[in-house]
Amino acid sequence: MIAIGEGGTTLGLQYSEIDDAVNTTQQNLVKRGAFVDMQTDLTDHVLVRELWKGRQKKFVGGNDWRFDAQIDHNYSAGPVELYGTDGTSLTDTMINGKISPRHIGAHYIYDQREPDFQRGGLAIVDYVKTKYVGMMVSFFEYLEAAGWSKPTTDADTLTPFGVAYWVTPGTDGQEGFYGLNPSGFSSGRAGISSSTYARWANWYADYDAVEKQDLIRKMRTAHRNIQFRSVVSHAEPVVGGMRNGIYTVDSVIGLMEELLENQNMNLGNDLASKDGRTLFKSTPVTYAPKLDANTDYTDPVLMLDWKWLTFGVLAGWEDELTPPYMVPNKHLVRRVDKDVTVNMLCTNLRKQALMSKT
Repeated sequence: MIAIGEGGTTLGLQYSEIDDAVNTTQQNLVKRGAFVDMQTDLTDHVLVRELWKGRQKKFVGGNDWRFDAQIDHNYSAGPVELYGTDGTSLTDTMINGKISPRHIGAHYIYDQREPDFQRGGLAIVDYVKTKYVGMMVSFFEYLEAAGWSKPTTDADTLTPFGVAYWVTPGTDGQEGFYGLNPSGFSSGRAGISSSTYARWANWYADYDAVEKQDLIRKMRTAHRNIQFRSVVSHAEPVVGGMRNGIYTVDSVIGLMEELLENQNMNLGNDLASKDGRTLFKSTPVTYAPKLDANTDYTDPVLMLDWKWLTFGVLAGWEDELTPPYMVPNKHLVRRVDKDVTVNMLCTNLRKQALMSKT
């Protein structure tokens, strides 16, 4: 409540009312999605935009998240004769993957004596929005960076898995489903080693130049091979809510745009007529700024199927905000925390492809 004193002077909120005002304001900001108006040097939060809002796989319970994959058939089919003796053998064709959820925290603080709290009304809304947006920018910046990269080794049990954990390079000169175990993870992705189970691997090819006879040809081959369809209809562990996307760095997409210009004779007067319009098999090729600084790849082109690769979140902990609470030893300073339990999950590596320079 805002009181009016003698002479029409506006009196500020009482300390007991400030925290309620902050809590109400931030909850309204969450509902309106006000944080999308963010200040950052990053030109596009590609993974956040593609995967975060409404497209996560929700899990119940805080234990390891598990999935099953059948990596071979049982080799029982063959010719038989009349009155022949049955042959019987057992072939174990199932593997089990699991990952542990990871936790991300962000926060903001304020002092109840801040001048904006004494002005009341819209000043409080604007002040809380500034604090809230600053926290959300920090969260999305971290999530975008982590989403394209990976922990250094399996000793890191805090950093979430990203694309670089799931979609990995193979050996130079190879082309096919040869994505190796991630560097630093000898037991493989989700605890399944590609050295032991060769079919548990993404498509990989290296290239030397962004030319039709090199990179583009290898992208075509990859696209044909990752469009796998089972011959038997059955339920599958689909985790995402959208289909495929193609992502690369600035230097590669620039050369692709020049290739596109070269194959179009009538470009008019626009010197950059194909910028942002590059397609491959009708799928946009998207520039992902965080890949520019990523050291896991060299000039990568990633062909990703988001039906099988997405962020998993713990239900109820995908966007949790605490009410304001007192900071120890600072009785007029309050803190608000955002807590998210999340990790990236892939249930079918053979739907993913990577082309990178040697």
